[in-house]
Amino acid sequence: MIKKFAFIFFLLGLIYSCSHEPEKSLATISGNIPGLSGKWIYLEELEVKNKKLLDSVRISEHGKFNFEVELQDAGFYILRTNEDNYLILLLEKNEYVEVKSSSDTLLMGSKIIGSEGSKLLLNFEVFMKMQKQRVDSLAEVFYASRGDADFLITKQRLDSVYNLIYNDQRNYVIDFVNKNPGSLATLIVINRKLGNNAVLDEEKDYKYFRETDSVLMNKYPENKHVADHHNRVTEIKTRIYDKFMADRKLKPGNKAPNIVLKDTSGKFISLRDLQGQKLLLYFWAGWNAKSRQDNRKLITVYDKLKRNKIEIFGVSLDENEKVWKGAVKIDKLPWIQGSDILGVDSPVNEKYNLNMELPFYYFLDEDRKIIFREKDVENVIDRLLNDNLSN
Repeated sequence: MIKKFAFIFFLLGLIYSCSHEPEKSLATISGNIPGLSGKWIYLEELEVKNKKLLDSVRISEHGKFNFEVELQDAGFYILRTNEDNYLILLLEKNEYVEVKSSSDTLLMGSKIIGSEGSKLLLNFEVFMKMQKQRVDSLAEVFYASRGDADFLITKQRLDSVYNLIYNDQRNYVIDFVNKNPGSLATLIVINRKLGNNAVLDEEKDYKYFRETDSVLMNKYPENKHVADHHNRVTEIKTRIYDKFMADRKLKPGNKAPNIVLKDTSGKFISLRDLQGQKLLLYFWAGWNAKSRQDNRKLITVYDKLKRNKIEIFGVSLDENEKVWKGAVKIDKLPWIQGSDILGVDSPVNEKYNLNMELPFYYFLDEDRKIIFREKDVENVIDRLLNDNLSN
């Protein structure tokens, strides 16, 4: 009897476990691309962190090919003949997708039937192809004109055109997210860069990441791509909150966090050591062009500041000691200098909520309390000369 019950429980457990396995279904990809007849075409799954080759077939002499994909959930797949000739598909369960092309490329000239998500990605990839061509054209002009006498004027024009290209993509991405918040294709679009430049800033444009996360988590609660995006959004939210809390501690009236660094001779110097005098805390870096420009402007007023008992403490966020000390020497900086040569990883960057946005200024009173903080050196000089010298 005990063995009989044990066997029944075993069967119930087996039935339960089978009923809770992820439901699988097939998606079918059919192609008709005569221009690629005889070529091998590969199917890859675009996973969260890498790609995985699933299958390959030789395209028939009439340009036909066919793939079947077993799906547990919607996902991204890549059709390619080589690294430069590819097409990204968004496949849903039980979806039948047909890819047709009148050329020998998988992108330009292609038409997709039967997959709305894949159509969205096709349109986006075509747009990005044109974006790349525009940027490549700018690069050609840039390199060809580097030796010209009016190169700086040319570079300004190129920068202006690049900004237009960048804004075109930014507007495209925002419009796409607003119109298709429930499509997994949004995850491809929202993360695509223009060259090395992110189009949406994780913190400044947080609302687009958050809205996408909210809709997709509701629609695809078990999807691995959505889960990865959700984790990322959670991290961004935490980072924004941490910076908000840090920023509250840095508001005027609060005491500036202490800093302990080595000066150019290797001796330790701290903000606490300088207490008892008014201090302009100047965050900069030798590699940062704007900082070097600010150096020249500060030198012109330094003697006047000293006469009025205002000292400057230059805090370098360089990660190369030679670059830092070289800049101090070349720019002939007379004020106090300090650095830990840790660059973006310096605790100072986090303590003062800088985000490596250099140069940046804090003006402190004799008790190390923050009087004001400012990014623009002209505003700093104006306030020091007009607001504080008479005090």
